Amino acid sequence: MGSGAAVGLLTMPYINRVLGPEYIGKVEYINTIINYFLLFTALGIPMYGIREISKVRNKPAVRAKILTELLIILGVTSIISYLLLFGVLYNLNYFASYRDIILIMSSMIFLTNIGAEWYFQGVEDQLYITLRYVGVRILMVILMFLFIKSSDDSDIYAFCIVLTSCGANILNFYVLSKIIYRERKSIKLLNVRRHIKPILTMFIATISVSIYLYLDYLLIGMLADDKNIGYYSVANRLVRFVISFITIIGAVMLPRLSFLYKEDKELYFVYLHKSFTFLLLASLPFTVYFLVFAEPIINLIAGKGFESSILTMRIISPLCIIVSIAYFMGFLILYPQNKEKIYTYATLISAVFSIAVNFFAIKYYQQNGAAVVGVLSELLAIIIMSFFLKKNSMLPKLFSGNFYKIITASFAMLLVSIPLIIFFQKGILYFVLISLCSWGIYLLTLILLKEKETYHMLGRLIKTVK
Repeated sequence: MGSGAAVGLLTMPYINRVLGPEYIGKVEYINTIINYFLLFTALGIPMYGIREISKVRNKPAVRAKILTELLIILGVTSIISYLLLFGVLYNLNYFASYRDIILIMSSMIFLTNIGAEWYFQGVEDQLYITLRYVGVRILMVILMFLFIKSSDDSDIYAFCIVLTSCGANILNFYVLSKIIYRERKSIKLLNVRRHIKPILTMFIATISVSIYLYLDYLLIGMLADDKNIGYYSVANRLVRFVISFITIIGAVMLPRLSFLYKEDKELYFVYLHKSFTFLLLASLPFTVYFLVFAEPIINLIAGKGFESSILTMRIISPLCIIVSIAYFMGFLILYPQNKEKIYTYATLISAVFSIAVNFFAIKYYQQNGAAVVGVLSELLAIIIMSFFLKKNSMLPKLFSGNFYKIITASFAMLLVSIPLIIFFQKGILYFVLISLCSWGIYLLTLILLKEKETYHMLGRLIKTVK
């Protein structure tokens, strides 16, 4: 996930300038549609699989059985998905100009499902995940710079997105095949039906989140045009790239928290509090950074022709903190405790709100309307989850003195950043220097206030150097 974000940040300035907002919008539009098909085939298995595999990570035979059962479900849903995709969508005249891109990006359905990324996350094999993805994404960067030379190369860009997202899953499938073959004698009396109810519960939550995660692209394409998708895509992808880095904290902690909630609840709450602190430490300053530095960021990453993305980025900047808190409540509190229904209700209500308001917002305000609705939808989900958590006494004490230290450091960063960006915005060098200054103020304030986790990491760093 993190390597994908890094690759995106590296290649975006080049791709944005070569393809332009219209052709980027075209690829992103089809990418959105394919992602809906992916959601259908997954049926909530990615998150469910992480939890179930993490519970039995010390039992290879049981792991292999769960893996086989879930892969069977994915196989069936993949076939249905392809029948719908090519039987209906591919033959509609409306998508005639998109057919080549649809054909290329449809391979994501097969590659994603055979890769079973959730299995490796469940057993916490982070080294394997990282090395494999880094290798594939280095290859993708080389292909982009070698073969994408003009707006006519949008098909190659679509292929590169496929390679980035799930090209490494071919290797996954080889490893998984060996695991299943090794435990084949232990895999008896498969019970696929036992997974249906929990994965459907998670599926409703996943599809609800994705409605306001991807619906904006779909509706901008229907109610505005491909250029507006391009403007929205640049701002949204940059913010989402950073969010993907931040939520790595949660993705890494989810298997451990699922295991600890079952085995050691006291340690579970210790790790839960640490996770919350790290999420805040990362998300609050990035919210400030995108809000204040939107203009130079867009100019650097996208260049001329994308000025309309500046306001969009400022509108969606709060998503860094909002999504982090929603992720914390939904996946680090509710999901390990088997209370995913609460998360499902919250996201379902937010999705209905998003659908109802987006038609009006996008019709009159294009990508900026979608940005406002996206922020409000995520915020609504947090409010609903908070209500249920407090009502059921499931929300641990989080707002300690340490929390206010992080708030203070972020506010100090904001106060310093505003005059810097007003008086010293004169080029890339100045942008880099004032960015470093802003982040330096944030870090220095955390140290002076003796923020718990920062002070702890600083102490370990000094000890290591000595």
